[in-house]
Amino acid sequence: MNQNVRGVLAYIFGIIGPAIVLGAYKDNDSRTKFNCYQSLTMSIIGIIASILLRILANLVPFFSFVSSIVGLLLFACAIIGAVKAYKEEDCELPVISDLTRNIFKNQLD
Repeated sequence: MNQNVRGVLAYIFGIIGPAIVLGAYKDNDSRTKFNCYQSLTMSIIGIIASILLRILANLVPFFSFVSSIVGLLLFACAIIGAVKAYKEEDCELPVISDLTRNIFKNQLD
């Protein structure tokens, strides 16, 4: 399977995609690894934000709207990441890329 298709799979399947790509294929290049870890970071951020915003939505209904906006933004980031991965371009998502490099610096070297 091509490296660009692996990057797309990582973004499309959320938290499961990176685990499949990193676990099944040991010959991933640095861009594919970064795409996998960035997708994993986005998925974890999405899960944490969803839980927190749902709790807050029970207290203040406005946070239900905020939760929807955050979900749409993360979905848009996943689509942008998948398209850039398929085109074999570097995908630098604001804040998420830096966070990914800080969290997974040992795996990305």
